[in-house]
Amino acid sequence: MTAVNNQNLLQLRFIQQSHIDSVKPFFPRLPDNPYADGAFRKRRYSVLKFAAGNISIQPAKAFVQDDSINQFQGNVERVYENLEADLLQSEGFKHLLQEFKVMTGVADDADIEVHQFRMLAIESDTPPAPEGVHQDGFDHVCVCGVSHENIAGGELLVYEHKEAEPCFKMEIKDGLFALVNDREVWHNATPMNKLNAEEIGYLDCFVFTA
Repeated sequence: MTAVNNQNLLQLRFIQQSHIDSVKPFFPRLPDNPYADGAFRKRRYSVLKFAAGNISIQPAKAFVQDDSINQFQGNVERVYENLEADLLQSEGFKHLLQEFKVMTGVADDADIEVHQFRMLAIESDTPPAPEGVHQDGFDHVCVCGVSHENIAGGELLVYEHKEAEPCFKMEIKDGLFALVNDREVWHNATPMNKLNAEEIGYLDCFVFTA
């Protein structure tokens, strides 16, 4: 794949496990999701600013994507509960925000949108990203793997353009921090299947955008 304008198209690093462990307990408490993807994705969503180690949560707003970006549930105003206050004040979560800022170079006054997901494998080939190969309409999209249980699949896929074959594929391991240049490349994830059909299967992650 040819680099575009000498920009980094994909950056990878791993977060220290102690920071990941500190945020794991907040995922089993995620509320039900009332929208079209609710059967297989639980979610919280917040808009934050992060400067000098301090988080300020911005006024709640509906999350909406144009149907040119999201053909699965585009132009739908979706309202989610904010991330829990204890999570926002945890050192582990602040470390994730700091890593995101360092990797992206976003300004202190920039809005950082954070999605907290539990993606459930509920049937054969459950799609973690039901919109398929897509861009999210930001400069930066970062997936942070937190936990996974009883699943195969759910790997991150990156594409040079929407009609291309994937040029990169990687398991979203616990602690993986994968930053994608959303203006230049496209992304998706492979379907998830349970390893043991009788037990719950899930992938927990954060998605940071700015």
